[in-house]
Amino acid sequence: MKALCMNKMLIVLFFVTLLWSCGSAKVTKPLYTKAPKAEAIIEDLNTESFDFVSMSAKISGKYTGEDQSFSFKGNIKIQKDSIIWLTISPGLGLELGRVLIGEDSVHFINRFDKTYFRSSYDDLTTRIKSPLNYARIQALLIGNVMSDLGLKKYYSTIEDQKFVLRSISPKQLKKIERSRRKPKQEVFSTTVNPEKYKIISQEFTNYGLNQSLKINYQDFESYNKKWLAESVELILETSQSITLSLSYSKINLNKGLKFPFSIPSSYEIIH
Repeated sequence: MKALCMNKMLIVLFFVTLLWSCGSAKVTKPLYTKAPKAEAIIEDLNTESFDFVSMSAKISGKYTGEDQSFSFKGNIKIQKDSIIWLTISPGLGLELGRVLIGEDSVHFINRFDKTYFRSSYDDLTTRIKSPLNYARIQALLIGNVMSDLGLKKYYSTIEDQKFVLRSISPKQLKKIERSRRKPKQEVFSTTVNPEKYKIISQEFTNYGLNQSLKINYQDFESYNKKWLAESVELILETSQSITLSLSYSKINLNKGLKFPFSIPSSYEIIH
């Protein structure tokens, strides 16, 4: 029972992340008939990515699984490319869990069960059957591209007046969708608002394992001339369906932060 509760909290805390608001309805939007080359989209995504030194914010959200649903509040602190610190509370000021995500490992304190869990990214990658590292988690939380776009060739298309970037070609995608035996390869795609080059959604899909992770971004606000999504929806599809809705408030950037994280001696260590 403890392991089950821990796993659900890990899902919430790990997946606890930029959509540009569409502007005035009076402005006539251009009609796009063709997407730019993938290289051009990648260059603009890199230019418009949200940059910061440190970030802190209040968080509120809702977790929904097949057998459980609950709302929560908490805090998040990020030191760019170094540390992500999270607390989760069901309300009344009582802390339920605390997470410290470092460059090489993840640490989780479960106040409810009085347990402590530590794992490497290699171990987590094996568990979720998808590559996981610090950079990917940080990008998810702030709405930057989660995939390293410099590692392979990408393909661009236009869908519903939005630019779509994928790690496979449209021809390969159709072949996979029509095939009865799906390959166990992870396909990455991101949908981009063409007017400001802000990410609307990004998705990792493994057709062979029949699992996917999709993140939708909305409610954008400008910080230091860059746009940050203040609302994020995460949808995880595996043997069960999990949805996490997350909102940021009281966002502060580039201030000195502390990351308190101590493990009581009475807590049980979970492996």
